[in-house]
Amino acid sequence: MSKVILSNHALKRAKSRKMELQAIEKVVLDPERKIVLGQQKFKFFKKIGHRHYQAIATYLAKEDKWLVISVWVKGEADQPPFIWLLITAPFRLLWFLCRMLWRFINWFINWIIAKTAGKK
Repeated sequence: MSKVILSNHALKRAKSRKMELQAIEKVVLDPERKIVLGQQKFKFFKKIGHRHYQAIATYLAKEDKWLVISVWVKGEADQPPFIWLLITAPFRLLWFLCRMLWRFINWFINWIIAKTAGKK
């Protein structure tokens, strides 16, 4: 029987951050480092593979289990929702095209200046 319980928030975060439940259990039960945050609340650190896992959990003495409040991987940003990527795609494309046009205009102006400077 597992000694770790995940809150709804931690479960959602673990899923969105592609974290395995066994890895979260390792972080809490066998951490490399642990910091006391308050009454029965701790922050756990553990490197598994190339990922630096972090978790915040509180100890439930009656059940003799850890309740994980939140989990994340240090240095990794959360993926934006797919719908957000769809909504912002036209704007990102427009921004990319504007940058390419700006670079072309700068290149063209520098090319004209180089040509006219060479004729003198």
